[in-house]
Amino acid sequence: MAEVRSSISSSLTRWIAAIAIGASCANAQIIRKDLPEPAEGLEVIEKLDAKVPGPIMLQRSDGLAVDLWDSLKDDKPVVLVLGYYDCPLICPLTFETLSKVLSDIDYTVGEDFRVVAVSFDHTNTIEDATEKKELSLLGYDRKITPEIEDGFVFTIGSESNARKLADAVGYKYKELDNGEYSHPVALVILTPDGRVSRYIYSFDYKPREIKLALLEATKGRIGKSIGDSFLHFCFSWNPQEGTYSLQAFRVMQLAGGLTVLLLGGLIGGLLLTSRLRRGKAERKTESSTPALAGRPTGATT
Repeated sequence: MAEVRSSISSSLTRWIAAIAIGASCANAQIIRKDLPEPAEGLEVIEKLDAKVPGPIMLQRSDGLAVDLWDSLKDDKPVVLVLGYYDCPLICPLTFETLSKVLSDIDYTVGEDFRVVAVSFDHTNTIEDATEKKELSLLGYDRKITPEIEDGFVFTIGSESNARKLADAVGYKYKELDNGEYSHPVALVILTPDGRVSRYIYSFDYKPREIKLALLEATKGRIGKSIGDSFLHFCFSWNPQEGTYSLQAFRVMQLAGGLTVLLLGGLIGGLLLTSRLRRGKAERKTESSTPALAGRPTGATT
């Protein structure tokens, strides 16, 4: 198998790279007609708001049989990665790049969201899934806690269940004569209730893009600060550019609202300060006025 992979490595590199480039340039992600035959027909059909069906039974790297829906809980969005673990080129690069990029956002795997990898190669083993999980954890630049370890979910499953999931999110792949697979390069962001929120293509993952996609998937709920709320409010997906764009009108709305709040706070603070000073002056005046001493005198007989 290793010799076969070596012999096809250069051709795999050419057409899979072409998939990645083509996938990142079009909203419908239709693969160009001049691609090599193994790459044809591997478009991602975007199914935004489509719900992942259940149950989809899988086996985790620790050997536990689970339903995919077990990872869709606790109001956490999911970064879904479809691929296969003994892929000679693309999938290892996907996992490596993803771990590095996730290290650069201020949300934490397992605490704020989950990463769920599903192999569509039914010949992959628990050992394969375990190896890829360990490499992903190694590339994640955080102190690994039980929550983080649980947040990286690497699974294998039957051919039918993998196909069921891939079809539900519009992800196409096919097996080649040599036993390898051709497939697009795309992450699928799922909402906590299992709906497709966003697709992120190619390898050029940007921390801000993934952060915004996660914020969007939860409608801003995982935001940890006013700054996060500002990001969620001001950016929206631009399908023509395939990226998040700043919405000037929203910025003006939010800036106007903040201005009103700041002015209200300033005026309220000035009024309170004036009131305190006036009260202090009145108390000082009262304390400086001499009190009349002794009893009043009356008439005597």
